[in-house]
Amino acid sequence: MEYRVEEKKIIFNEFFRVERARVRWERWNGSTGKTTTRYAVRRGDSVGILPVIDGTDEVVMVRQFRYPVSGRGQDGFLWEIPAGMVDPKEDYEKAARRELIEEIGVAPVRLDSLISFFLSPGAIDEKFHLFYASIPNDAALDRTGGNPHEEEDLLIGTFEKKRLFSMIKNGEIVDAKTVASILYYFSNGI
Repeated sequence: MEYRVEEKKIIFNEFFRVERARVRWERWNGSTGKTTTRYAVRRGDSVGILPVIDGTDEVVMVRQFRYPVSGRGQDGFLWEIPAGMVDPKEDYEKAARRELIEEIGVAPVRLDSLISFFLSPGAIDEKFHLFYASIPNDAALDRTGGNPHEEEDLLIGTFEKKRLFSMIKNGEIVDAKTVASILYYFSNGI
């Protein structure tokens, strides 16, 4: 299958870039479709970390304000796994370790790469890289965390598997990367 970009232009460039492109692609029947306008948010890759306290099924999560979802049946404060953007030339494992320390203040005993996937490929180029982190069961978790230079103000909480599944079912966890990460981790018995 082939596609052709006939024109592309950056129409926004601040925290992320928005690209407008004129594209056409081969159809499943072998013909080529009409030239169509598509938009892409060029954001870069991200990492997420599922921090599990050693010897338990407890996951450490953070709650933070997310403006884009405020007023959409949400107060804007979402429970999520620790996550963040990968800096240019930074490898994924280093980014995961950095984000975990920034957000919950604890370094992992073990950090394993689990899975990678696109978060919203219809609009965003961001590829998400999930890591499992083993957290010492005697780790002193603060009540709040985050990177003050990024205006992060994170509430830290721990939740057992049964409570996590209930939170997903009841709409208390609505962040896609968090839902997918929890379901992936617990369905694979890692």
